[in-house]
This record gives sequence, structure tokens and C-alpha cells, in this order.
Amino acid sequence: MARPPSTVLNGGDAALSAPILHRLCRRLGISMQDLFIDEASEYALIDHYLDMMREYVYFRHADLLKVTLEDAQETINIRSEFDLQYRNYKRLFRTYTAIILRNEGRLEDSEHILTTLIEETKSNKMLELEIINTLGDLYIITDRSEDALTLYHKHRNRILESRHMNEMDRYMIIQLYYGYAVSLYNNFFYAEAVDICYKLLIRIEENNSLYYRGKANHLMTLIHVALNEPKSARHYLAKAEAAFFLENLQDKMAEHIEIAKNAIEALE
Repeated sequence: MARPPSTVLNGGDAALSAPILHRLCRRLGISMQDLFIDEASEYALIDHYLDMMREYVYFRHADLLKVTLEDAQETINIRSEFDLQYRNYKRLFRTYTAIILRNEGRLEDSEHILTTLIEETKSNKMLELEIINTLGDLYIITDRSEDALTLYHKHRNRILESRHMNEMDRYMIIQLYYGYAVSLYNNFFYAEAVDICYKLLIRIEENNSLYYRGKANHLMTLIHVALNEPKSARHYLAKAEAAFFLENLQDKMAEHIEIAKNAIEALE
């Protein structure tokens, strides 16, 4: 289930999300960096912003991502004394800008930023997972399935063989598995799509991540419909419905579930 971007309490201390923290600082008439008193204050602040934005990307909190990026622009980007090369901050700021443009339907602008970032990258191993994921998703939603599949194939080894990752990298890999499987399905490579979906479901179980479980099982349903296997399709549709209920997405996905049910009935 997607984690709500709310205040988290730990031992009596409140850990506020970046947007709330920024608004609080405005009311107090102080800057966010004034809250960090150690010598590495700018790095702590940059870390905080990047971690929050990555979480909002994965859990698709589009509005919070936009607000947080605007806060970062006002709090970090305008300060000449800040080290904007730290953790590739400038590249990631452009990446998250592209993600917001994608979310707002400004697809050409988003694609331009993403492809420029790829051209600037010296090695595929250095390419941020967010860039691969966002560009692949952009290709899929614009019905450029062949371009999406080419992109995922190019980074196949990195996607499937990633082992040493931090928490958010593991979440990004789950997104990439899903996009890869969708692109295979859209290009009629059903057996290959099933294989990636199996790996995706294993990743989801390994990381105890409910998010994307419903989508993965729904995709498996569609693949088995395409393979003319109604029994397997019903099996995965039941799992998809259960996951969507737990994720509180049952209303949003109701039409997709109904279409899948009708397709299965047509096979039986």
C-alpha cells in the first residue's frame, strides 16, 4: 500500500515532510537550512529533498513531488554557496523536472530533458534508474511500444541482475520490471512477458512491497488471456482484485477488472 506522505512520529520527535517543513519555516521567517547546524548542513538538506522526491516518484504522489521540487528550487538552487554537484543533485533536479512534465502531459518537453540526460551520461551503469523508468513509461503512454522495448532491452542486464541496492533502488527496479513486462506484452512477446512478471512478483515478495502487486497480477491476467488460457487468467485476476482492495485501488481499477472478466468469459 502506498505510504501516506504524512508526519511520522518517532520517540516523540516529529519528522516532517519537506513541503510541510518548508511552509513552517516560512511562517517562522527562517530558511530551511537554518535548521541544520552542523558543518554538513547543506548536504543534510539536499539528502532530505532527494530522498523525499524519490519516494514521491515511486508512490506516484505527483502533487507532492511538484511542491517539493519547487521548494528545492527556492531553498537550494538559488544558493551559490551550496554544492549542487553533491549526489548528482543538478542531474536529479532535471530528472524530476522531466517527471513532473510527464505527469502534466508535456511529453515532448519531458522527453527532450530525458534524452539529453542520457546523451550526457558516459556509461549505461551511471544512468539513473529514474531516467530509464520515466522514459520507458513515456514511450508506453504514447503508444511507442517498440521504442520502449528497445530501451528496456538496452538496460536488460542492469534491470534483471541488480543485487546491491538501497531501499529506493529496489523500488525503482520493481517499476522497471513492470514497464519491461508491459512493453513485452504490447509487442506480443507473451512468453517473455510472463517470465519478467514472475521475476517481478518475486521481487515484490522479497521486498515486502504491496504496491505494484495488483498491477503485476492484472498484467499476468491480460497475458494469459492473450495466450488463450482462461483458467490461469482467472487465477491472476483474483489475486489482482485482492491486491487492489488492499491498496485501496479497487474503485480506480474497477473498469480494468471488468474488461478482463469479459475477456476471460469470451474465452470460456
